[in-house]
Amino acid sequence: MNVHEPASNDHYGPLLMAAERVLAQTWGHEVCLGQGTRLTEPGRRNMILRCSVLSGRGPASLIVKKVNSDAASLHQADAWDVQRFVSDWAGAQFLSTLQEHAPHSPRFYGGDREAGFILLEDLGAHASLVAPLLNEEEADAVQALLFYAARLGALHTDTIGQEAGFTRLWQTLTPQAMSVAHDVERLGARVEPSFLEEVATTLIALHTPGPFWAYLHADPCPDNVVYTGTQVRLIDFEFGRFGHALCDGTYGRMLFPTCWCANRLPEMVVTQMETVYRAALVPGCPAAEDDRLFEDALVDACGYWVLRTLVQHLPGALDEDRPWGIATIRPRLVSRLEAFITTAEAYHRLPAMRGTAHRVLEVLRRRWPATHPLALSPAFGGVPQFT
Repeated sequence: MNVHEPASNDHYGPLLMAAERVLAQTWGHEVCLGQGTRLTEPGRRNMILRCSVLSGRGPASLIVKKVNSDAASLHQADAWDVQRFVSDWAGAQFLSTLQEHAPHSPRFYGGDREAGFILLEDLGAHASLVAPLLNEEEADAVQALLFYAARLGALHTDTIGQEAGFTRLWQTLTPQAMSVAHDVERLGARVEPSFLEEVATTLIALHTPGPFWAYLHADPCPDNVVYTGTQVRLIDFEFGRFGHALCDGTYGRMLFPTCWCANRLPEMVVTQMETVYRAALVPGCPAAEDDRLFEDALVDACGYWVLRTLVQHLPGALDEDRPWGIATIRPRLVSRLEAFITTAEAYHRLPAMRGTAHRVLEVLRRRWPATHPLALSPAFGGVPQFT
């Protein structure tokens, strides 16, 4: 079935009937949905249907998002299927309760845990942040990135202090409920004496509730950002959780660390993004106005992302340079090490982690002489390795 092809109600009949039952409970009256149009290609981890609302009060159309699983229900599904579905549901519903100001995400209309679907606001025709970064002019890309930074800052400022409500929701949905140093030494790079102490301090800072503790998207990649040209909304909360806000806030600086479309951004653009982000964060997080506290948080978050990149990708990258999206793994490692080193040096933080990162980078450059840092985003004159 092709994307945007009408979906036969015979094939999706049980799903649409279940969706109608959920909407009837949510809206307090009977609802009839029309023939759905499938928006995702077969084989994706989620199936997205756009369905018209033929009767009953409500929007003209809505989105049905169903997790694809071979299990008969999510009670039999594996832990990963359950975890991402529950996280997506909890994030969408939680953020839908914070719609008094500009909404951060599509409105949540309900869901069915047994059938594995949620119902969301239809945002209509739109593009993602991928388009301006890969296919448009520099000025358009900068505008989109600043909208994106402002949205992340507003998301965090609106959710600081709200963890209890999110946790209660999570608990109603959930079923019953350092190797880095070793890898570095195996690589032949000397680990600074205080390296493990700084790693522990960084991880504690990022995993302990404090003034920067907010709801994280945790995967705010360009393709999880709906961009209309005048506003941004976030979608797909499968990794959403409470944590340190700057783990989201440093996405541009750390080259979109969980994204297939990872690219570098000009330093000036990163600075603009973080200025806009910080201004949006301050109303809910006064600590962000303190330069020392904000700089500590910024460097800690960058340290987290470089550690996570090394843990996840260094062992495999030593054997092969695996493709991922528009680049391969090795340039991501090199670029993220460079980004962390530059940031830590600029703010004179984490000297042991910084020194160790320098040594790892030197070894990798010798091992991989043909590997170059990630290219600039095409909007800024770069050419991706792959399309």
